[in-house]
Amino acid sequence: MNIRKAILNLHLILSGLFIPFLIIIPLSGSLYLLNIKGPVEKQEVLRVHTLNPIEDKEVFFRSLFKDNQIDFDFEYIKENPNELIFRPANRIHYTAKIVDGEVIVTKITPSLLNRMMELHKGHGPKISKYIGSAFGLALMLLLLTGIYLSWTVKSYRKTLVTSFAVGFVALALLFML
Repeated sequence: MNIRKAILNLHLILSGLFIPFLIIIPLSGSLYLLNIKGPVEKQEVLRVHTLNPIEDKEVFFRSLFKDNQIDFDFEYIKENPNELIFRPANRIHYTAKIVDGEVIVTKITPSLLNRMMELHKGHGPKISKYIGSAFGLALMLLLLTGIYLSWTVKSYRKTLVTSFAVGFVALALLFML
């Protein structure tokens, strides 16, 4: 098999594998930037008082969820100044606020669009970060193989160089704003 055919096969395989990502990621990112985030349903499910400061939040909340029949196994807790978010957040999940010894737990039910955005932002299961990283590397390889394949067809070279130059200038102008 010659090198061009091997690279073409690699390009086609990567394209096929990552087409779903190539649709979902730009779509969710563009909609997010346009402030179209999809509805999120919030429902307070638990309010308890605690007399002592919570030293180990993970142990405390796992026990609290179990004792109150909240069937949710979080991977980790993202701590913001006013709120704890139990991840992954690309599915039904929970948040908690601790105010003056009172713990308020809220159930979050994201829409499909919101789930896509949470996954895009890396708020899905921990493994999704590795899959996202693999997607980024595969996308780079996809672009490089596409450039190579275009370069091997002499009549495509001018179009390739011109479009690359326009894209480069547009990016440079964006950085100058």
